[in-house]
Amino acid sequence: MSKPKRILTLLVIYIVTVSINIISFAYLYNLYDSIIDSSLANQERAVNHEVLFSDILYFSGITYLTIGYGDFIPIDGQGKFLTVLQGFSGVIINSTFTGIFLYYLVKRRKDVLISNKIHIRYKGNRFYLSVRVGNTGRALVNINRVLEIFAYEDNIRKKKFQLSEEYHFFEKLLYWDIDLLDKNNHKLLGYLKSAVFNKESILLRVSIIATDVDSDESIFTSQYYNQNDIVFIDDYVHLYQWNNHEPTKINWKYFNQTYDADSSLIEYFKNL
Repeated sequence: MSKPKRILTLLVIYIVTVSINIISFAYLYNLYDSIIDSSLANQERAVNHEVLFSDILYFSGITYLTIGYGDFIPIDGQGKFLTVLQGFSGVIINSTFTGIFLYYLVKRRKDVLISNKIHIRYKGNRFYLSVRVGNTGRALVNINRVLEIFAYEDNIRKKKFQLSEEYHFFEKLLYWDIDLLDKNNHKLLGYLKSAVFNKESILLRVSIIATDVDSDESIFTSQYYNQNDIVFIDDYVHLYQWNNHEPTKINWKYFNQTYDADSSLIEYFKNL
């Protein structure tokens, strides 16, 4: 749900809650005959003051929102108790909803994207495990990228591999390419080959942890992949062009689109 829709929904809930409070207390004021026109306050109650329910509803609303204007007042202990109780309930309701409103106004929406497939990409005579990360919101700093691989043994999921890298500033697009021919990633290469060619059941998770540059809010998002989500590609479909040192508007519609790799590269990878 988008932020405007979430706030609108919360506003409707707040209005309904306040309306129920005002109507409920108006009913109680009327039930116990606890409200009188202040101009009649010094007269005997037997003189049968009759306060219209619309006036009682008005008194209830004013009591909820303020301390009252004095045109209607409670005339007995029950009325005074109900007045204090309603005022206290108003403080609780308003404080609660104010806090929730502020939270949703400041809270950053989920606007960090990770490609829906994890790719084996060939470039510069090397193979890379690659994902594309997009940021449709404010810039991020102190980014930590984490790759984890899980395997199943005796129906228990166990972590077999983890790799993390830090990145200092992330504005709109980020490509995480992990060199599979690096000797430090030999174990990762083995897991990928087993998953692709032997259909070994593994689960990969890519996580992004970062900080919003303006609000200092911590951001976390992750994407899971199984062995069927590993795809060989030649390149990603470009999302923008450069024009006088300025990028054109990013077309997020093509965020997950790629160019397929040649079948000969897949065979080459198999024989590594």
